[in-house]
Amino acid sequence: MKTLRRLLIAFIIILGAASALPFAIPINEGGIDPAQLITDPDGAFLTLQDVRVYYEDKGDRGEPPVVLIHGLFGSTLTWRYNVDALLEAGYRVITFDRPGFGLSDKTGAFNYAISNQADLTAALLDALAVDSAVIVGHSAGGSVAASLALRHPDRVDRLVLVDAAVAFGGPPAFVGGLVALPPVWRWGRVGLQAYFTRENVEATLRGFQADPAFLTEADYDAYWRAFQTPGWDIALLAITRDLAVDALDDAALRRITARTLLIWGAEDTLTPLAQGERLAGLLPDSQLVVIPNAGHQPFEEAPQAFNQVLIAFLNE
Repeated sequence: MKTLRRLLIAFIIILGAASALPFAIPINEGGIDPAQLITDPDGAFLTLQDVRVYYEDKGDRGEPPVVLIHGLFGSTLTWRYNVDALLEAGYRVITFDRPGFGLSDKTGAFNYAISNQADLTAALLDALAVDSAVIVGHSAGGSVAASLALRHPDRVDRLVLVDAAVAFGGPPAFVGGLVALPPVWRWGRVGLQAYFTRENVEATLRGFQADPAFLTEADYDAYWRAFQTPGWDIALLAITRDLAVDALDDAALRRITARTLLIWGAEDTLTPLAQGERLAGLLPDSQLVVIPNAGHQPFEEAPQAFNQVLIAFLNE
């Protein structure tokens, strides 16, 4: 009995220490004002759902609109090799930083559930007086695009999913509650700030490509920009908290009526081609195009081939 009591006391002491220790470790609460990092003359902010959202709206307002939705760690700069080609092809191009990314607000108070991000995208279309558009979503942004097609089908003229992380699982539901616990939240911030150095961000970016040799310092700068703004770590934790709330399942995907193009990098190791083939089997009106010698982000690694496939679909 004494041994059991000692073990219980030791456990309580260890638990208390683990809960208190992260609050003794200093973390960076600062950062550069996102407004100071804008480099595009078309860049602007608007407020949606009480968060400030950065967006760029390019091209003739009378041309057919195309909305590009980035994935994890992405931003408007994700599409730096594609926007000009779309403009030259005669399209209006709208890009935006999803809350928690790029230059948009990064707060724990926002609801990062996929369905709510889809609703925010619809609100963005309202603010820009766009009735419907071709919606292009990459990776996690593909889930937002697919959810938009389900929740607001009248706003989606056609759908393009690029190496999309859709309906392929996520953290168990209990993870959200666990992450929200103050000690776990604080440990998460400590860990994220320790890991995401410039060097590790560059290593992560190289892992997205089949051959990262094309990446330049400017490419790395494009991804590092978000990590210079306040609250990026808070946003990543909040996204983890909300990620499993309403993940799309097979039944939901079968209800998407929008004509859909799937574009996949043949060498993608994050969302392998087999996932694209599975999606093609689930979506009722879809076609799959595979880009050879490209990884998770073919729009960066093989922009000429990607732009050609996308514009051909838009022109149909």
